[in-house]
Amino acid sequence: MSNGQELDVIGSEERGACPSPASGAGVVPGMNWTQLLKDLVVAVEVRNHRVASLRAAGSTVAELAAQALAAGAPSSSLCQILAGMEPLLEQNHPRLCAPNPPEPPTASPRYSLMEACEKKILPWTAPTARKYMRGYSPKRGIPVPTGSPEGNAIRYTEEELTTWLSAWEKQASPTAVST
Repeated sequence: MSNGQELDVIGSEERGACPSPASGAGVVPGMNWTQLLKDLVVAVEVRNHRVASLRAAGSTVAELAAQALAAGAPSSSLCQILAGMEPLLEQNHPRLCAPNPPEPPTASPRYSLMEACEKKILPWTAPTARKYMRGYSPKRGIPVPTGSPEGNAIRYTEEELTTWLSAWEKQASPTAVST
């Protein structure tokens, strides 16, 4: 296929005049199937080029949007700009497009068992607390807090630890608590 024919395929595609293969329109009886395959190769190359261009443009938009947010651009202004490109942005990302995005909640501090014992949230050493929490509590029916894994440690909020400690003290024997 020559460049003129390729441009004709591109031009008709852009006008939406590309016939549907299922309709049988545009197929000339007795047309050579090898020519159809050659035309198909060109059409696939054109399509792949356009898809690659769209992906590159999408990556550029995402990168610029991230840089704008990092530089302190108001998310509502950014949303208005991006809405022209993607009308569903507001539905898909309501927090980004909110007039005044809510502040993220401040996270409660979390402690490993070692830190909790050092801060006297728990009255034992870390190995003893670990033995009571993970070893004896399940056997005694005391609910063990799930915490949140972070690195090699599981970290707990002070509320999780004090709730567990209260339940432990209610059901544990006096000798276990005084150790």
